[in-house]
Amino acid sequence: MAKAVSEITLGVDVSKETLVICDWESGELTELANEAEQIGRWLRCLGAGPVRLAVEPTSSYHLALVEAAQRRGCTVYLVNPRQLAHYRQAVNARNKTDPADAWLLARYLAHEGEQLRPFEPASGKARELWALLHRRAVVVQSRNQLTQSFREVRFSTRALMSEIHRLLRRLDERLLALVRSLGWEADYRCALSIPGIGPLNAVALVATFRRGAFASADAFVAYLGLDVRLRESGTYKGRRKLTKRGPSELRRLLYCAARPARSYAPFADYHQRQLDKGLPKIAANCILARKLARIAFALIARQQTFQKQEIAYSQGP
Repeated sequence: MAKAVSEITLGVDVSKETLVICDWESGELTELANEAEQIGRWLRCLGAGPVRLAVEPTSSYHLALVEAAQRRGCTVYLVNPRQLAHYRQAVNARNKTDPADAWLLARYLAHEGEQLRPFEPASGKARELWALLHRRAVVVQSRNQLTQSFREVRFSTRALMSEIHRLLRRLDERLLALVRSLGWEADYRCALSIPGIGPLNAVALVATFRRGAFASADAFVAYLGLDVRLRESGTYKGRRKLTKRGPSELRRLLYCAARPARSYAPFADYHQRQLDKGLPKIAANCILARKLARIAFALIARQQTFQKQEIAYSQGP
């Protein structure tokens, strides 16, 4: 009878120049250059048994490892940096070094692997779409910082702002072209039909919907980081806060959509009901943003457009 081959569990700390790898079972550490040739040679030395890796995404520096590992047949898990930071505190890991992070990733995968979903690579166009969404967010942030910085200075920035707006238009055109080339235009039209959702919001919602197989609207909202974390014990009632797990740009876009969404009377009434509960405006806007996300998920999943009379007084957060 053939002896069962145990699965190798690895944690990989990624930087621009190097990879530090920790084998959970043996505790052995390996350091190699973050280069395709070095990665390929290391993967070939792992043998033919099953291998799973936990990797903390770092800009685009983790992509060479992830793609090579998946070609080899490894199961890859991308661990949210925010979750890993909380996990470090929970296990009282005092040090934050590259080897310590690799060990922590390996431990996280070993103990929490059943709760994780393996990473599924996106197509080249889908990756470009996500990259442009993030780059666009950088441009918007830079524009806002420049506007505020020069507010009290007598110096014209009209030409610079004109170039930034031109760049944003080009980015928006490319994002929409990518949605069409990926065959997601029907999804885009479903999202765009919601009051308050503009072209950029619709692109972001569709890209998020297509990023993973979400079991429900709750899972979709949780990925966006718009779900609420409760802190309660006995008679203690702590403040409710958003988990903010997903990309911050998606939450920003949905939050911005909450204002024009109130041009639709039922959404305005829903927003006002939150204020009547004593909630601040920011919280009310977040709740409406969460409502928009839920509606978008339902419409895209069912391939339907928004019908105002059907959704007028829907219940739920």
